[in-house]
Amino acid sequence: MATFVLVHGAWHGGWCYRDTAAALRAAGHTVFTPTHTGVGERSHQSAENITLETHIRDVCGCIEWEELNDVILCGHSYGGMVISGVADRMPERIKALVYLDAFVPEHGDSLISLLPKALPAEVAAAFVGGFRGAALEGRSGCTQPIPAEVFNITPANRAWVDRRCGPQALATFEMPLLISGGLAQVKQRLFILADGWDPSPFRHFAAKFEGAAGWRVAKLPCSHDVMVDMPKELAKELLSLA
Repeated sequence: MATFVLVHGAWHGGWCYRDTAAALRAAGHTVFTPTHTGVGERSHQSAENITLETHIRDVCGCIEWEELNDVILCGHSYGGMVISGVADRMPERIKALVYLDAFVPEHGDSLISLLPKALPAEVAAAFVGGFRGAALEGRSGCTQPIPAEVFNITPANRAWVDRRCGPQALATFEMPLLISGGLAQVKQRLFILADGWDPSPFRHFAAKFEGAAGWRVAKLPCSHDVMVDMPKELAKELLSLA
């Protein structure tokens, strides 16, 4: 049986993997869905000084304290930044990496710096302006969630997602990821593209890794929140790595 650690994206929490985790557990696998500091059930810890480093340590802590090995580590969206940092620090514990409609950074990249590389300039500028404008307007140093409708989440699920997503520190998007070479030791990688919404920065990464050594690219016809709209189909893709 496999061990999965499912890492959520910006503004979400471990709650978003509820149905995917249930499907994996029903098949007999071990599943952890840690929530980052400052969001979800940890929203009471929200603060503007939370960074990408904080969230990397959150997930490293889950793996270390649960004494997990041979982990299939999945990161959604912003979670791609997080799992890259985690895998760089403990590659010996990671069996495979799954980038679920996610950013795939290199050394020195931040999420905000990746947007102009993955989207037309005017679209990237609108996203970046939205992040920074919301944080400055509220003087909280935190960005407000992007509405579920923007990501083309199924209408029946939008209210559920919107009422659970919460503000996240702008610093998490601005901090560059510093890696030391450990990430390269994880040889098995899967990129899952959510093919049912636009403008998506993740088409850039799917095209980049299509046919690349050590990578497999899969596509699912749904919104950005794959785990919400197609949880069983996502579980099936994850099980292909077990």
